[in-house]
Amino acid sequence: MKNGLTGLQRVTAALQHKEADRVPVAPLVCGASHRVAGLSYEEWARGGNVEAMVRGHVDTLKILGHDSVVTLIDLSVEAEAFGAEICYPGMSTPHPNYEKPFVQSAADYGKIGKINPRKTGRMKTVIDMIGGLSREIGETHAIVGFAYGSIGTLSMMRGPEKFFMDLMEYPDEVLGAIEVLDEVLVDYVKAQAEAGAHAVCVDHLYCSGSILSKSLWERFEGNSLRRVCNAIREAGAIVALHNCGNDIYFDMSEKWANPTAISHAFMADDVNSWEEQKLKWGGKIASIGWIPPGPVAMLGTPDEIEEEVKEEIEIFAKDGGFILSTGCEFPPNAPLWNAKHIVECSQKYGAQL
Repeated sequence: MKNGLTGLQRVTAALQHKEADRVPVAPLVCGASHRVAGLSYEEWARGGNVEAMVRGHVDTLKILGHDSVVTLIDLSVEAEAFGAEICYPGMSTPHPNYEKPFVQSAADYGKIGKINPRKTGRMKTVIDMIGGLSREIGETHAIVGFAYGSIGTLSMMRGPEKFFMDLMEYPDEVLGAIEVLDEVLVDYVKAQAEAGAHAVCVDHLYCSGSILSKSLWERFEGNSLRRVCNAIREAGAIVALHNCGNDIYFDMSEKWANPTAISHAFMADDVNSWEEQKLKWGGKIASIGWIPPGPVAMLGTPDEIEEEVKEEIEIFAKDGGFILSTGCEFPPNAPLWNAKHIVECSQKYGAQL
């Protein structure tokens, strides 16, 4: 392929398991874009100024030179839209008020009602942000929508510890709530695709060995994930997943979601090295990752960042199927210089010679 491709063309090639002019790079610079949006992080996270959020992403692209934008705000977006109280610390990621959870007992799962994501809270913000980005950069850069899966959203509304107990003690109540959430999430991901997202990424965090067993995850989120991912495909967008847990269940992900790509921070549970990851899964599911966000992307020296980028490209670049990125969100308060250096190193080592 010739040099001078757009970011969208590079990402498309990678997802088709082809090599482009260079490895596409997309550090997950989401909240960090507030620095060029003229907003504090809290203002950005509250989602009240969509125009500034769009401009922040576009201007960040100009500064860094990456190939794709992911429209994640944070993992509390969906829970808040359903009624959960959210805390905005100002300099760190928003989170539910676990002292006053929306679901305070198993009986409260029944009070979760259907909402319209196209008109509600920050779900609407995400949709509108995608629409603005599509008009600005939709022809040149990949735009990726984002949604937190049903059981992740429920854990935000209940509190993780109590939610995990409810899976065992009140499965019917939980499954009933999942049915409601699924209807809303289906509409949500369709709206993102209609607004111009080339792909929509679903976070299925609990599909990993560090959190739930395969059988338990499959019972509660298998059908849910399939339903949401099918809706993404039906709307004409590409299905991606995100999971920053340890020992990701790639086999369960393939079975229930059949994704084109998975954004991940760690290896699958059925491999023992990144080389084996590439050999076993590289030809089936594109990998997006896996630069450690904290120790490397935020705190790493230029030499450490360069070494990490070089190593990942050496393992994963051949035959495509790889987008260099951070394994989770680039920390909102990390130096943008480090994100710039990730992009520069990818250009140095990821180009075909």
